[in-house]
Amino acid sequence: MRFNKQELMTLATQPSSKFEKEGVLYLRERQEGFFRRSERKQNKKEKREKGLRNLSCVGGASKVSLERWCRLRGNLLFYFKNRDQWSEPVGVIVLEQCQARLEPPTPTSITSAEGQFPFHLVFEGGLCQALAATSESERSSWLQAIRQASYECIRSQLIALRQCVERKRGHKPDTDLQMWRIQRGHVLDMSELPLCEVSLACDNLLCDAHGRQPNPTLVVHVYMPTARVWVQYGRTEIIERSSNPGFLSTVSFRASDGINGDSRVRFTVYDVRERVSHTAIPLGSACVLLSAIQDTSRLRIQLLSRSQTTIGFLTVSAWALEAEDRGSSTEHTPCRAPSNSIQIMSHRRSQSLPPRLGVKMRLPHQAELRLLCASPYLQTYRFHSGLGGDICVHELMAESKLCFSFPYQLLGVLIHQEKELLQEVAGMGELGEPWHSRQVELLDRHLHLLRLYSQARENLQAHRGSLFKASSRKSDRSLEFAPVNLHFQRMWVHNDTLNKAGFYDTITVGAFTAHSHKSKNGGLIKLVQQLKDSPTRSTANYQITTKIAMASDAIQAIKQLRREVVDAMRTLMKLAKEKQTAGMLPICEDMISKTKILLSLWDPGLVEEALSFVEEHKLIVSTDDSGVGDDCSLEPNSSLILSPFKRITQQLTSLDLKSPDLDDFATPCTPRNVEDMWNISNCTNSSEQDLTSLQENKTSSLEDESEQNKIQFSILNTSDGVKSLCSRVPTPDETQFVIFPEVDDHVEEAAPASMDTSKENRSINGEEINVVHETDMGRMFLDTQVMCNSPSANYYKPTDEPEPWDLTQLNIEASVMCLVSKVKFLCGRCGSPAVRLRSTQRSSKKSVITSQPSSKPEAKKSSLIEEASNNQDKDVYKVVDSVTKIVRNGNKFTDGLDINKIVDWAAELRPSMRKLRQAMDGLLKTARLTHSVFRVQEDPRAAQRFCNVRYRRDVCFSQALTSLVTALMVRLWCYKPDPIFLMGLSTLGPLACFEGLLSYHGDEIDMWGDMSVAVEDLRTVLFTLSRCPIPANGDLQPSPKVTGCRNALTVFLPVPDAVYSLLPSRQTISFNVTPVFFNIGINEMATLAESLGATRPQERSNVDNFERLNEYYLRYRKLNLPVTPITNNRVSVCSPQHKPLGELIENLRASVNSSKNKNVEVLHLAAQICRQMKGLRFTSCKSAKDRTGMSVTLEQCQILMSEYHLAEHEFQRALDCMRSEGCRRENTIKNTGLRKYAFNSLQLLTLPRFYRPPSGTYGSAQT
Repeated sequence: MRFNKQELMTLATQPSSKFEKEGVLYLRERQEGFFRRSERKQNKKEKREKGLRNLSCVGGASKVSLERWCRLRGNLLFYFKNRDQWSEPVGVIVLEQCQARLEPPTPTSITSAEGQFPFHLVFEGGLCQALAATSESERSSWLQAIRQASYECIRSQLIALRQCVERKRGHKPDTDLQMWRIQRGHVLDMSELPLCEVSLACDNLLCDAHGRQPNPTLVVHVYMPTARVWVQYGRTEIIERSSNPGFLSTVSFRASDGINGDSRVRFTVYDVRERVSHTAIPLGSACVLLSAIQDTSRLRIQLLSRSQTTIGFLTVSAWALEAEDRGSSTEHTPCRAPSNSIQIMSHRRSQSLPPRLGVKMRLPHQAELRLLCASPYLQTYRFHSGLGGDICVHELMAESKLCFSFPYQLLGVLIHQEKELLQEVAGMGELGEPWHSRQVELLDRHLHLLRLYSQARENLQAHRGSLFKASSRKSDRSLEFAPVNLHFQRMWVHNDTLNKAGFYDTITVGAFTAHSHKSKNGGLIKLVQQLKDSPTRSTANYQITTKIAMASDAIQAIKQLRREVVDAMRTLMKLAKEKQTAGMLPICEDMISKTKILLSLWDPGLVEEALSFVEEHKLIVSTDDSGVGDDCSLEPNSSLILSPFKRITQQLTSLDLKSPDLDDFATPCTPRNVEDMWNISNCTNSSEQDLTSLQENKTSSLEDESEQNKIQFSILNTSDGVKSLCSRVPTPDETQFVIFPEVDDHVEEAAPASMDTSKENRSINGEEINVVHETDMGRMFLDTQVMCNSPSANYYKPTDEPEPWDLTQLNIEASVMCLVSKVKFLCGRCGSPAVRLRSTQRSSKKSVITSQPSSKPEAKKSSLIEEASNNQDKDVYKVVDSVTKIVRNGNKFTDGLDINKIVDWAAELRPSMRKLRQAMDGLLKTARLTHSVFRVQEDPRAAQRFCNVRYRRDVCFSQALTSLVTALMVRLWCYKPDPIFLMGLSTLGPLACFEGLLSYHGDEIDMWGDMSVAVEDLRTVLFTLSRCPIPANGDLQPSPKVTGCRNALTVFLPVPDAVYSLLPSRQTISFNVTPVFFNIGINEMATLAESLGATRPQERSNVDNFERLNEYYLRYRKLNLPVTPITNNRVSVCSPQHKPLGELIENLRASVNSSKNKNVEVLHLAAQICRQMKGLRFTSCKSAKDRTGMSVTLEQCQILMSEYHLAEHEFQRALDCMRSEGCRRENTIKNTGLRKYAFNSLQLLTLPRFYRPPSGTYGSAQT
């Protein structure tokens, strides 16, 4: 037990009035007393010499009873040197976890001397202290006092008294406003106008008997007649040592809480004696009707004590708020008052006076907040400005509805990408050793990741309760993809003198880190750097890693270009149906340019190397050993003959993965018969099916598709379903044999034009069937959504023979040449020559270093066409000859066509489009095959490290992106449409300023490293604005959608009509965000790190982020956007001077390059720059609760100081009021259940001056 000796001696020698009991007691103790330091040293020396023999001396020391003066205060029993009360105190007994008994604990106890009346203190653990009194009555008195001295005894008395109070009150517990709303199922509506808002002040409060002024606070109760209960409706801050307090907190009365003019309102004044436990004594109260408060702007009433004596007076100043006049406009809440308002000046008024007459305060409309936020908490204030005006402040905190729903969507994207990688490796077919084991290990790794992502997605879906992740659950692995303590913080300010109002928003969120991955390795920033540095040790590994990155980038580029070409073909098809030649030729030129890029993406040497590897190491699989029967069901003993690769691939069959044979959406000519992935497909037989049977089969499959997908999708995304995949494989009667799934929540990329295709009725008549078939075929191969989910359009089957690279290129060339020639013919340009996408002079192939031990040099030099001539001579030569003939002899694609005889232009273009689509599919298939070949050759240990880092990066990125999307959605929906902001959004993209308060020491180093990488990854996300559709029932629920892949995500943000109407030509706007992250530690760990000189990485990061911010500023300056006028030029030590943007940039440059400890000026300047450039603000610490609360309230008061003329002498008082009664104090309750900031005395001393909480608001709490 630690204690301060001097403080205990001071406490023991205080006057007798401070003690419960004092007198003479006999204490039994060892005769030699406590060992002196010299005696202890001598005993240690003897112990080394004599071993254990000296223990008997200590244990056998005789005990005597000494007469001492004793004093009892609380649970501390002090005893002095002798019986003289003026002697020196020598010890103290803490009376906790002990019992006072008359009888000794053991029968061997020594009997006390004659004339002594003994009793014993028996502690838990067996320790016993013997005491004795001088008389029987004195012993009884000491026993009673000691038994009532312990904390447990006092606590039990308190509980008993509370129960007695509850019985007196009729079992009606004290209900606060939040609990009352929860009981009634009522949620605060921010668009509701309150009946009135009141500010409170007292005067002439009586002092106590010692002349000490009270520490007053006011508690407001409202009587609810329906429940017959008084509800604590509000309370004010505590003002120390004041008989005439003017409170800054205000109270708003709302009709939705069941209040009207006849409601009784009770005001009670308390004198707070101890702020930590909030121990208070009621001084007096007053009860009035709400109508009496509404009828007058200023009401002064008496405060009466229980004895009906006047203890002071209460002044209630009331005012009514009016709704903002929106007229017929559909605009959202304003960001400031109209510019044509007349500025009214006035003299400075007393705190107890009502608001100035004639000033109307218009409350902005905030109904859109309920669409994006939940559980709002509102606190109102009224501050005083230095120019004699009043500043009305509404502070709001709410939870984000996207906290769990958006990570759920993002996990769907990650699951889809893992399935793609699984399909790539499975599409290679089974390889021989030494690559077979690596292939199986790679499949196992993807299956494990798939289970992790699926389990995390299921946990998010199953979450119920509050829409935020409490800081007490930050280490919970089940919700690690959700951000910690994500809240939307808003401050609305109105200055009646300046006639100025504004909104100021901040997103508060815990650090973007994987708390459950505890490891002191520097976080992601060092892990990623180690991955970049480690391949350099091995030349082969470095080359393979480079090839994998090149292949991955090429796949994403091919997918994007293929989607754009298909979109262009869809637009071309629409124009062809309407026979509109205008606009067709520019589309063709765009297709030609994109196709040229497609053909130049790949290095032929890499493709040749991959195809040679597959040809050399791929095992030839026959249908006899596939383990699949003729009826497409597993044979009874198939598990005994399947290789490990086949067993894993059969699990893929159970993973609701879509088989290429079943997919007929993207490529309509695909065979429809159901075969297992190990059987060689017979395209000839399936292509000869009857058209009527095909149509009937399609009709039946479409009817059952929706319900079947729901069942399969639920199985895929549950942990039990995934775990059972290895043990059971469904038969075709239960479900379809498929290889890769269609993720319902993943892709919403089909453009609105794709929905314009008419849905014609099916009929038995042959002609109608033919028309419907052709229409559906056109829709299928031009459907971008189905194309992205179609395995037959994305992957080879294990039994497929890869298409030669030159054949793929020639097919693309011929298809584009044919399509463009026909379009030019239809547009009236019959004599136009055919298009040539690439020159006939082939560039020499680059030499590629391969890691294959058995590759032959001759295979690298041979051409792909020569290699393919052995297997596909007819196909290759046919295409080559036709293309060569066309190029030499002119455009022969349109020979024999008569423009007058062509009735259906779309039918004329459709075959060429289908060929081009299939050729692009072949290009993507080969690219994926090449990617999988290089991934199999990667070092397994390096691949495992990369996998671990990628998973951790996904966790941190999910938290960061969810927070960013929340800020963007609030900015687009809960503000008045701002053309200046939309112009910057469409040209530069918004600025996102992340403020960090992490210390570069201990575990928070990892948090800083994780957050740095997560914020950096936000630069790769593309955001697209889309018009939010209004449902028929009018229930608007805007929800962002995320598509793409891990390194190329696209987030579609719905916008309201008011914003959509201001977009340039109402076109689709896409943008990227510029994120910057500045971090400065402020607690005791930061002090330690700075004293050790260990903060260099943090300082370099701040400098790098400043350079990015400066580049954004230079581009922003070129837009010449209007600058917010400066209304206040005052300078304060607690608020940075409101300076022009360029000057702020220079000040920030100097701050980030200075060596000042705890340089929080960096954070203040970055926040001010961000707001002037209409950026998004984020504030974070470890759990966004304590340090974040200090930072947010400081920033809010700095805004009031610099922009709304908050009086300088009121700054600290306003800051303490926001921290003690505001939203951030409520945030601590939501996270830990305690109304305390988790700061101790040491942390309080090391915090910067303006980051320290007021007394009574901090203490021991969960961090």
